[in-house]
Amino acid sequence: MMLLLGAFLLIMTRLHSPEEVLAPPNPNGENRQLQQAFERAVGAGTEYKLQFPAEGDYRSAYVLYDIDGDKESEALVFYAKTADDSTVRIHVLDLIDDEWVSVLDESGYGSKIDSVTFADLNNDGASEAIFSWSLSGTDSSRTMTVHTLDLSGGKAEFKTLSNMPYKAMSVYDMDNDGSKEILVLWSETAQKVQHNYAALMKMTGKSLQQYGDEVILDSTASVYDGVYVQEGQTPMVFVDALKDDNTMFTEVLWWNGVAQSLKAPFTENGTHSNLSTLRASAIPVRDIDDDGRIEIPIAYGYTGSSGTSTLPSRQDADEEERIALNVWSVTGTAEPGVLVPKTFGMMDTVSRYVLVIDSDYRDSVRFYRNKKTGVITVYSATEAGRGEPLFSLVYSDGGKAKSKDSEYTFRATQGDRSVSGTLTSAGIAAGFTNEGIQNSLVFY
Repeated sequence: MMLLLGAFLLIMTRLHSPEEVLAPPNPNGENRQLQQAFERAVGAGTEYKLQFPAEGDYRSAYVLYDIDGDKESEALVFYAKTADDSTVRIHVLDLIDDEWVSVLDESGYGSKIDSVTFADLNNDGASEAIFSWSLSGTDSSRTMTVHTLDLSGGKAEFKTLSNMPYKAMSVYDMDNDGSKEILVLWSETAQKVQHNYAALMKMTGKSLQQYGDEVILDSTASVYDGVYVQEGQTPMVFVDALKDDNTMFTEVLWWNGVAQSLKAPFTENGTHSNLSTLRASAIPVRDIDDDGRIEIPIAYGYTGSSGTSTLPSRQDADEEERIALNVWSVTGTAEPGVLVPKTFGMMDTVSRYVLVIDSDYRDSVRFYRNKKTGVITVYSATEAGRGEPLFSLVYSDGGKAKSKDSEYTFRATQGDRSVSGTLTSAGIAAGFTNEGIQNSLVFY
């Protein structure tokens, strides 16, 4: 059984879905030769258990990559011994004279391998390997290690450049000098108080060191939920952080070339808090209008969430709950710590789509979701809360429409996902059109 499992998992590089991982390889080709060479070194299929990275570009236990820059890929195999599965091991094989040869076997730094990344951090033509490990598969026990692989001296050398606990990371050329750095976020606890930090790790020659001072981040982050890079003359990194299940804020990090230091302008140093980007809904940042700039969603007016809060006013028989309108704002290095409103939109975090609203309507509409049916209705705003219904939004996926298309006046689609709805006479009178609503729906 283990032999068959190993054969299934030899589709090597940049696997993005379970279907790709489980696709059966050619049992008589190079993949088969690689598996046989691996098993000659570590034992038969019953003596090992393959380990699979949980996230990132590489999801196979077998990873092919030209690490040493010799134009030939090496193979890394992540596995644990059946007799001792408490530690993941790394097995390295090299292709010599068209045959796979085992050259190295090293113990890893955790019971799970979370991610695998490669980057040439010092522009010497060889890539460094950046691994993320965990002891229990949780964010609280993660370790980041950085390694070089040298096969030139006749004896393989797998050198560890860094070994540190972390909570989030990103690999990017933050200072635009042509070499990538590693942005690392981590936590330290002193006298039972947690403090969060971020720093750049930069490679000089063969040494990886911290680049500049670390910056203090909001100390209330329990989990970092996503890391997003905005490219440009001054690259910026946006890190979404959860305070609890339904409260999120975003740390914005960039490298100040003049001061030669990392900046986190939204966190107050005195209080170690980031209130400017705090929002009641766990809505991630995104480039909502595809212009290359990342927007941060902040609740506008009513600060409820996308379907998780109760009505602030009256409760109708149809059990509707109000959804917040968000203002999507951008920020830049010219005005650090300043959010500039750009787009208004209602995000349905359950069905994963956004309705973009013209700023002229931001104070004149209200959004409510029916708890039973999931249908969202857009109402006119009144002093009492809401007036007439303007149009509805009905989500469906997998080709399973919730009603006949003839009952709707507009429909936006992405693959087998769709949002349909009906524009009322009150909506037409308010200035909405079927085409305008359809073009304002963005799937994510």
